[in-house]
Amino acid sequence: MNPQQENMIPQVLLQNSSADENQDTILTTVRLEPNASSQISSVFILPKSGSVLDSNSSLVWSVGWDQYAPVDLLTAGVIDNVVIPKTFSGCLNSIRRARMYVGGRLLFENPDVALTAHIHKLSTNPDHYEEVEDCKLGSQHGVQIQSSGDLADRGKFQTGTDGWLASANGVSGVNGNVAADRSDQMNRIVGSYSITPVNNNSWEATLLLSDVFPALKHLQLPVKFLKDEVRLEIDWETNFGEVLNYAAMTTDRRTTARSITIANPLLYLDYLTYNEEVEAGLAMATANGISIPYREINLINKQLPSNTTLNNSQDIFLGFQGKLLMKIYVSHRFANQGVAVANPTTPLLGMAYHAFNGRCRSDMGENMKYNLIINDLHIHDAKVDTATQQYSYLSMTAENPIYAFPNSFDFNCIYNRDGGGVGVASDISSSVYEVGGRLLPAGNANGGCSEANIRDGIIGTQAFIGFDLSKYGSAGGLSAGNAGFRVGSTPIILNIEEDGGLVSPANPATRQFLPKQVDVICESIRVLQIRNGMADVMDA
Repeated sequence: MNPQQENMIPQVLLQNSSADENQDTILTTVRLEPNASSQISSVFILPKSGSVLDSNSSLVWSVGWDQYAPVDLLTAGVIDNVVIPKTFSGCLNSIRRARMYVGGRLLFENPDVALTAHIHKLSTNPDHYEEVEDCKLGSQHGVQIQSSGDLADRGKFQTGTDGWLASANGVSGVNGNVAADRSDQMNRIVGSYSITPVNNNSWEATLLLSDVFPALKHLQLPVKFLKDEVRLEIDWETNFGEVLNYAAMTTDRRTTARSITIANPLLYLDYLTYNEEVEAGLAMATANGISIPYREINLINKQLPSNTTLNNSQDIFLGFQGKLLMKIYVSHRFANQGVAVANPTTPLLGMAYHAFNGRCRSDMGENMKYNLIINDLHIHDAKVDTATQQYSYLSMTAENPIYAFPNSFDFNCIYNRDGGGVGVASDISSSVYEVGGRLLPAGNANGGCSEANIRDGIIGTQAFIGFDLSKYGSAGGLSAGNAGFRVGSTPIILNIEEDGGLVSPANPATRQFLPKQVDVICESIRVLQIRNGMADVMDA
């Protein structure tokens, strides 16, 4: 698409330019229930209304859990069974895939909504994330300095926020077990067991459609002027451990099977209606034909085997031949491991200790180095080999500084690496883990979550990799003429080098030994074409 063609696009269809338009506008919000819904998927048929569908429309749904048992009640009125959304990603983990069709034509697709949205939100202003996004998703980005408890932990970073609230007698509660403790904090508990059913609540989550479909960050869809129906499909995650953290105090309750519930999926659709002149221009443009560029999401999953060697180098072939690439994000995750090497399947917080965030994480490897090869050219002159460099390049890719919870971007040196529970004196993370505005019990009774497990659940788990391949970034416009990196006939190669781990009676298995999953999210430029009310997509 040349600049002349781009100038022919009605400005009200361009997300970044519609605010410059000066016309009378009517906003109509439609609350839309799904035409069909189950625990696996929900289907919505969008009504034809307004001039365009605003990209800030929202998907709303509730996440709950069931299979309550009276045994989970420690004492009357005291909750002993805490279930919460994932720490940094919240209820995002409950969404898998999303698709938008016009008639039988697949228009937009996001193969992993949770991972994509989580990565994009890393560049959110930290205050906004804590005060707004955490409320919408049930995530937890608040940081406080531990001021009580173990002397060795005082002054270290701890999850939670809003300060320390003492109990009625002026003495802080025992790790949150006093009812008054933390009562001034937002409660992130999804569904704690209670003898009062009204307290068995779900968490209502909200996500913008532009987060579900990043294509909508750049365009407003003229639903009214499309001949065929617009259908939106959402696939839900059904694995409890992927969606929620289960923090119980005893082994029998940790190992009890739990299930999740997806309830009340809704769309809140904002339709913008412009004046007659703009309406007439839209009708003419969509009849004669327009082409609008947008970012498409592609996902590549690769499995890497167990690794016991130093400086192990892996080449991951990604393909993407012929694509016009803008950005590439990489998630590097060690396989889920249980509390103890001898019993790796023991559940903890719904999953293994270093999986507090499910698949919405990226584990920093030991002595990890990486580079990307496109068209036989290395993107970086030398392999990126420090967390500082990795953070800088990720921020460049996001076009904003990345917000990382303290210590979550650094390499986790495995707090319990020697198997003896001995930590590193310089560790800046507290051994206390706060869930849903409450602290887990002290010591190794943290619901089976020891000090080592807590640190391993946070440190080095948000170390995503980013490659910015655009020429001018978003400020230069989104078109084939001024942004992107065209891939030739040879496949893209992602090279990752890192140290492996050892397994022996004297040297317990570390994360570095485990198999790894590498998820590569590629953002490429495609073009939406609308002519005579018919919609189609093609590569730029």
